[in-house]
Amino acid sequence: MRGGSLSAANSHLSRSAIGETGGDGSISPLVGEMSGRTEGGAVERHRSSIGIFDLSTGHALGIALPYGSMPAQNLIDLVTQASTLGATEIRLAPGRALLFLSLSTPSLLQSSAAALGFVTSPADPRTRIAACPGTPACASGRIATRAIAETIAKQSADLLDASLILHVSGCAKGCAHPGAAMLTLVGDENGAGLVVDGTAKALPAGYRPGYDAARGVAGIAAAIDDARHQGETAAACLARLGAAGIAELYRRNQ
Repeated sequence: MRGGSLSAANSHLSRSAIGETGGDGSISPLVGEMSGRTEGGAVERHRSSIGIFDLSTGHALGIALPYGSMPAQNLIDLVTQASTLGATEIRLAPGRALLFLSLSTPSLLQSSAAALGFVTSPADPRTRIAACPGTPACASGRIATRAIAETIAKQSADLLDASLILHVSGCAKGCAHPGAAMLTLVGDENGAGLVVDGTAKALPAGYRPGYDAARGVAGIAAAIDDARHQGETAAACLARLGAAGIAELYRRNQ
């Protein structure tokens, strides 16, 4: 991806530094793109593509697009700023991320990216949410997935540790995350259904109105805060609570 006055890549750029050789200094792709949960509740740690990296020719900044998309004008504004800061190339990176290469002051671009709504920290809870466009962007969508995801990221960030993925799907097709997720919100004619440890195609264990789905997840997050053992991951705690208990927490206070 190139934009504005961005020129060809510096010929001395170290390929291993940006993850092309798989060496110790590489930026490794995430397993299954957004994985992290294991059977025992432990967390597999993979180096993120997001952040500031030192290269032989300067610095690189990795930022991600929340839920894999961003308005075109925001991208244009970011690329324009990157050009003024000396970026020579933009590369695609794992995790729906972009790497801006050969920056002189990457922290300035990082601040601009954050102000524009990009993901600039690997700890951003939005990296643990897979969300399709939903309504009104998709004709198949039954719920406003991106608005729900944003609210959950702000209100229930503690739930979204590296042990689990929250999938917010506008319909049962599950385009954003075809595999199973620990928690899936799926839109249908009954509202926003909750699937525990399954895909969007599975039968939901409980429902809330679509506009109120984030509040149901907040109830689950509050219960996790109360029930979690020291050092326990969110996924392991949810497994202890069980699908029926999680569904009841989601349905409460409607």
